Amino acid sequence: MSELTAAQLKDGGNELFKKQDYVGATAKYTQAIALDDKNAILYANRAACHHALCRYLDAVDDAHMATELDPSYPKGWSRLAASRDAVADWEKSAYAWQKALDALPKTNLTPAERQQKDQYTAGLKGVRKRLDQPPIVPLTVNAKSGKLPWQVAEEMLPELREAGLARASSSAWVISSAYEEFSKGVEMMKGMRKVPHPDAPGGFAPYGNLDGLTSLSNGLMRDHRVFHIDQPNWISLYNKQVWFEVTAREAWDSEGLETVKELAQKRLKEKGWNNVRSALSVTVRAWIMRAAFDGNLRQEPQAGVEYYKRALDLLEWGRNIWKDVPKSSRGAIFEHSFLIGVRGLYLNMFMNAYTTDPGLNSKFPLEQLKEEAEDLLKETDIALRTRSNEPVDPGFISSFISYPAGIAHSMLGLYHVQMARYGSNPVERMFSFAKGAEAYMIAASKYPEDDELRAWYFNCTLDCMRNAGIPIDNFLMVATGLRESVPKMKKIWAISELALGGRDQKIQANLDRADELMKLVVEKKLTLNDPVPL
Repeated sequence: MSELTAAQLKDGGNELFKKQDYVGATAKYTQAIALDDKNAILYANRAACHHALCRYLDAVDDAHMATELDPSYPKGWSRLAASRDAVADWEKSAYAWQKALDALPKTNLTPAERQQKDQYTAGLKGVRKRLDQPPIVPLTVNAKSGKLPWQVAEEMLPELREAGLARASSSAWVISSAYEEFSKGVEMMKGMRKVPHPDAPGGFAPYGNLDGLTSLSNGLMRDHRVFHIDQPNWISLYNKQVWFEVTAREAWDSEGLETVKELAQKRLKEKGWNNVRSALSVTVRAWIMRAAFDGNLRQEPQAGVEYYKRALDLLEWGRNIWKDVPKSSRGAIFEHSFLIGVRGLYLNMFMNAYTTDPGLNSKFPLEQLKEEAEDLLKETDIALRTRSNEPVDPGFISSFISYPAGIAHSMLGLYHVQMARYGSNPVERMFSFAKGAEAYMIAASKYPEDDELRAWYFNCTLDCMRNAGIPIDNFLMVATGLRESVPKMKKIWAISELALGGRDQKIQANLDRADELMKLVVEKKLTLNDPVPL
């Protein structure tokens, strides 16, 4: 039996695509590309599959290849535009939509081409509307804001050190370590300058520290709440730092994921670990920072999810194929703690993306959120059981084991709450709220008593209890824990993004409810065994 040709494989992929078997169609197009890797249509078709499977960055990679191979192919540009749309890259999307329109005939359009023109015109119009919106003001801090968590934490450190083990559990250790790393990266950005160089364009070459991305991303993994901007030209400085590190380390800044894997292995044979280690580190850390920018500054969490997914894919791949390579060779990014740190960031971003498209048919499925949370819990459990005796700072275990476990349990809490809200059976809804309360209680226990998230997840527990028919006695016990946490929390976390979002008012509402219930119990209008009234 003769081998199938690229054309036959393409036809097979087209049939599977029509049946919405996008995984099968992807496989067919990949086989066809192996036989005909200069065919723009094959890449464009595979891009459509990636897009349908919500693999938007993979779709960008293939669509970009299609436009490189055949700049006159309208569908290549339109699929690149649609994929750029999906990751909120509006300027490049507008460019691609315009190129798609330019690639169509100017006159005598067929019905299919007229339909394409209408589609591309609508796409371009939608993107321009997004570009015309007022820019999002970045999260900034200044002296008038009051003392920020890391500033309070730094003031507390002498006292904590003197107390020793008695005060080993405090969010001050975590946020101060995060700030130390993050601010170190910022100082490296600010230290970038040009120095005279006879061989450089214009006679000057950039000079700076090559560890800026390392410090910035380490700070984020320590505690993502440390992300902030403290001067108007922060983003410009950051972009220069990224360019400097990508250039100096020969990192991959525009290649697709599979291409990076292929090139990394090839370069490893040619240049060894000293080159590849730093190149992969810059590549992965740049993706992590891009995810943070998209999710936090641009308020486009769907794009942040894509970049975190890409980083995780590369990390898991590298940990697998280089599992026997020591850390000194392959680098810190393939350590278990690093993987857990990125997983925690990814889960938070996935949750934020879900809130943009909530419901049982969300583009960010609740079942996937649950599965990812359970996977992270397995990872933190393994990390706890296999932890080495290597000395670490007081906040390390919190940052890379306890906090990620807390994130995972809180996501399970969110999952159960959402299942309750979209459920129709009253008994099942109450049961889901009860499971949500249990998950949030566990999440709260993973944080020190002075972390705002401990208090916040206690509050989420009470919200669930109010809908689950939980006995008043249980509600009051959790409320007592919340009441004790609030003043400790406010010592460090008086100012935070959560606080600005109404944290304290929502907590006070539940504490007031607890007081009302206690009064009704004292007046013997209710008993401690009665369910919390809705």
